[in-house]
Amino acid sequence: MPSPKEMKTARKMANPKPCRASPQTGQHRRYDRGIAIFRNPVQASAQPAPAAITTRTGPLRGFLRNLLAGLAFLALRPGAPNRLVPTVPQLILLLLLPMGLSLGLQLWRLAGSAQFNPAGLPPMLFGIPWLLLAAWTSARWASKEALTLAAAVALATLWLAVDALRLALTLLPLETWRSLGQAALWLWWGPVAWGLLASLPALAHTIGMDPRQRLSAVPAVLCFLSAPLFLQDDNPPIVTPRHDPAAAAANRARWEPTTRETILYAQPRLLDAALGRIQPGRPGVPEIFLLAVGGHGGQDVFLREVKAVEALFQQRFATAGHSMVLVNNPATVGELPIASVTALERSLARIGQQMNRDEDVLFLFMTSHGAQDHRFDLSLWPYRFDDLTPQRLRAMLDQAGIRYRVVLVSACYSGGFVPALAGEDTLAMSAAAADRNSHGCSHQADWTFFGRAYFQEALNQTRSFEAAFDQASQAVAKREVAEGLEASLPQMAVGNGIRVALRALERQKSIETKIFGVQP
Repeated sequence: MPSPKEMKTARKMANPKPCRASPQTGQHRRYDRGIAIFRNPVQASAQPAPAAITTRTGPLRGFLRNLLAGLAFLALRPGAPNRLVPTVPQLILLLLLPMGLSLGLQLWRLAGSAQFNPAGLPPMLFGIPWLLLAAWTSARWASKEALTLAAAVALATLWLAVDALRLALTLLPLETWRSLGQAALWLWWGPVAWGLLASLPALAHTIGMDPRQRLSAVPAVLCFLSAPLFLQDDNPPIVTPRHDPAAAAANRARWEPTTRETILYAQPRLLDAALGRIQPGRPGVPEIFLLAVGGHGGQDVFLREVKAVEALFQQRFATAGHSMVLVNNPATVGELPIASVTALERSLARIGQQMNRDEDVLFLFMTSHGAQDHRFDLSLWPYRFDDLTPQRLRAMLDQAGIRYRVVLVSACYSGGFVPALAGEDTLAMSAAAADRNSHGCSHQADWTFFGRAYFQEALNQTRSFEAAFDQASQAVAKREVAEGLEASLPQMAVGNGIRVALRALERQKSIETKIFGVQP
């Protein structure tokens, strides 16, 4: 017969009490959960991403699903994660595809005549670690590191769409970008700003964050995804034009004259000679003096313009002995004085001395590129000249003592010169408004748009500078509409004093026509 102790033990074994979790049992449960997460990270998540996220699909179909997911993320669609196929091969493909698109675009632009540029490879890879870091940080903060891969694929699909949009923008013609003015910056950086904004809900919906956890995505996205934008100043291309010895030799030959030591000593002599040819005006006979300035030395169109204007004025306004040209061009540095602020100041001073202050009129024509802050481009490699601003030009004209002035500035944003130069005795004109581009500054062209319309067309029909401006403005506007360009909106300000002086000139030319048979 069993003892009482043995009977008590038998009863405990027959009716066991429910087990309570011991520290050791809790550890085993956490271990079992870790195994579950390792085996199926999406289903084991405390707040899993949508159940449709899957890795069980073919590579091509998975890639197409990810592309659609990227567009959905860009459109801020909450169901976008349902399309994701988060696998390592898909992630690698999505990260490398923008590089392939950029490379293909560069090769297309170079028409296949390209060579590999090793310096362009690191910038293309620079953004990848930051994207992965943003995905991991967001998943880590939400205690769902197992979803780091899904978060990285979500960001990669989204930014693939952003990169494709920006590459499409690069296909827009240069004239279109110039016509947009300040809006061009908004258009270029707009997709990036939207991509940063769309990355926040993309991470939140993919990882399955609760509202409080979603705040963790904000610093991750702003710090890590925007870091490449601030840490990279310039991205060299991955391919560059194939070296052409003949073209390189031609370019060296073009700029070789500007590097000669003799030019440093010849230029003062050329300027003094040009100033010495300015003859004094005839008392009692209103006359026109011309100073034509070609500022940018990298394009021949400005040289062609100032030469053509000088010839036109000698024919139409008898400016022989009353005109000079300042121009920056490597082909003329040994023949004509360069266009610098110092040369312009000296030229104005000399012309002011030779003019009859109360009768003669100066026509100052300046053609070049212009900047948004209204600096007129005076550039000639390898020299660096002082900046020419509207205020400095006004000061030089005042200091020269020139009373009657007609000033035409043909450049982008040249409307910034008009208010600074305007006055009772001044006719100030510009080829564009203060916030607009002018058009036609190509190396092969003979004229810019406004230069052709004003000088070659209008002034060959009238001697009125105001009437020529109105006619040229209308002609340029029609051409811009026909070519789909933003209106340049030429500007003009005229004072009553200069109108009186110009009418006296017109009467003088009418008398000469009747007496001497000068062409109208």
